[in-house]
Amino acid sequence: MSSPDVLSELLVAQLLEEDMRTFADAREAERLQMTQVLADSSRASGRIPKKFNIKDTMSDGDVALQLMAEEARLSGDAALAQALQHSVDSSVTAGQQEAQRLAAAEKKLMLDAEFARRLQEADESGDIDPDAPNMQSAESVLGQAAIERIFAGDLNDKGKSKVQWNRNGKRSQNLDETDSFWKRVKAEDEDVKFDADSRPTPTCGICMETFKATHSPIAAAQSANSSSKLPFGLYLPCPKSHPYCAGCLQSYIMTKLDPEGDGSGNPSMVVFPLRCPECSLSEWADGIPDDVAARVLSEKNMTTWHHQKLLDSLPRHYCPNPRCSALVQLHDDPDEPQAQCPACSTLMCVPCRVVWHQDLSCEEYQALPLDERSPEDQQALQLMKAQNWRRCPKCAFIVELSVGCNHITCRCRTEFCFKCGSLWDKKGQKCTRNPSCELWDEEMLLEERERRREREAQGRQAFRLPQAPPPYVAHAPVVQFGARAPTFDWMHDPDILSTRHWFTSQMIQDLICKYCDVRLNSLADLQYHLSHTRRHAVFACCGRFFKAEADFDRHVVAEPRRFGLHLHQARRNA
Repeated sequence: MSSPDVLSELLVAQLLEEDMRTFADAREAERLQMTQVLADSSRASGRIPKKFNIKDTMSDGDVALQLMAEEARLSGDAALAQALQHSVDSSVTAGQQEAQRLAAAEKKLMLDAEFARRLQEADESGDIDPDAPNMQSAESVLGQAAIERIFAGDLNDKGKSKVQWNRNGKRSQNLDETDSFWKRVKAEDEDVKFDADSRPTPTCGICMETFKATHSPIAAAQSANSSSKLPFGLYLPCPKSHPYCAGCLQSYIMTKLDPEGDGSGNPSMVVFPLRCPECSLSEWADGIPDDVAARVLSEKNMTTWHHQKLLDSLPRHYCPNPRCSALVQLHDDPDEPQAQCPACSTLMCVPCRVVWHQDLSCEEYQALPLDERSPEDQQALQLMKAQNWRRCPKCAFIVELSVGCNHITCRCRTEFCFKCGSLWDKKGQKCTRNPSCELWDEEMLLEERERRREREAQGRQAFRLPQAPPPYVAHAPVVQFGARAPTFDWMHDPDILSTRHWFTSQMIQDLICKYCDVRLNSLADLQYHLSHTRRHAVFACCGRFFKAEADFDRHVVAEPRRFGLHLHQARRNA
């Protein structure tokens, strides 16, 4: 019953009691008046008045009112008793809550005292810097086990208990009654070495920020009760135990599983095994395991994890149509050789991984030369040769190398050598060809850069207005030096290179081709450009380059005074 209800009943009972008291007073006054009237009447008649005892005769209404007043009084007494009981219960509950608050405050003081004691010990020993990041929170200094023992201790048992529970959960007797709570904690913690500085606060390998290492970062973040402001993270079980905070590791995993961020996953790529961000697959071929992912990913993201892992375990087949390349789902019957692309409806031969070859068996089709299988194959082969592309030996996907080494990892996770096309030896870090190719092929990279410059120049020329052809000029006879084009190796020889010739020295110093004003990346890049360009003529002799053909012709017919003969004479016409 609430307080307003109790007060209302008490007020009603009080009003009824006052009404009954007023009624009783009126009855008593009426009785006294009647007695006085009878006495006066007796004296008037000459009789001696007797002592009259007029009995109070009550009507049924009076009895009902009296009973109602008694019932109201009893109800008021019961309500008052209940209010008193409620007040006592509230006082007891408030006392218990206050006791719990005081106990929590006292345990917090105990925790702070032990934290301060450990910091003082570290400061006095001089082995650990108290201002270090790993000394800023009680959890990192005391350890989770010591904090749990402090909060689990009974405050009423200090100095009285004769029983101590050791770290093995066994009961030990004969403990001095005067031992304090902290002596018992210290006795339990004697075999625990203070290792706050044995492993410094780890730094995330992605964001380079410090974090607090824990077994399950996602669970620790949900139930964190420490004053530390550092995020949680963990060490990957890779050979080098690289540390990462939970946020960066989760973002790294989800960019692989769901690059679009819309929950559609990554069906076009083979994601697993998901390697460590700082380890190669040869160093850690197993990749991030499921239990580590479950400690940093939410339940929804773990569903995406398992879905992608199941998808990667199935064989992948892509549409052979070069304008499609969508993922093709095979027939339920494993013996069915045909499959249809869901995007462009192209029929595919599953064993050959090509467009369906009508009227030819798979054996007959594979026996055909590559450039005779279809007109599209012939065009693709010609384009691959012109652009210096390679096919993956497993899924036949076309790969282009723009920068980097010859080690290629295809989207199907097959590793092969870009130069020769053979599979890659992960342990030996080389291709399986004998002899193996070089990991870095500078000549091939220079060639690719020159091809890119040619394409860009052709693209710029396509937007220019047509111009009249230049007038015909009779060239001097080209000096031949064998079948191979000049390589200009003398550009690296200071004894031959003419540094006093302004045209040559500016070209070498600025790394800019003075014939076409193209900026190069290195001296080797400049040398390759001058040796293989087809956009302009190049004239060279006696360690120098000539801007105009007329200057070159005058030098050739003149007497060679520097070396006694014309060395490294070369003419490349556009």
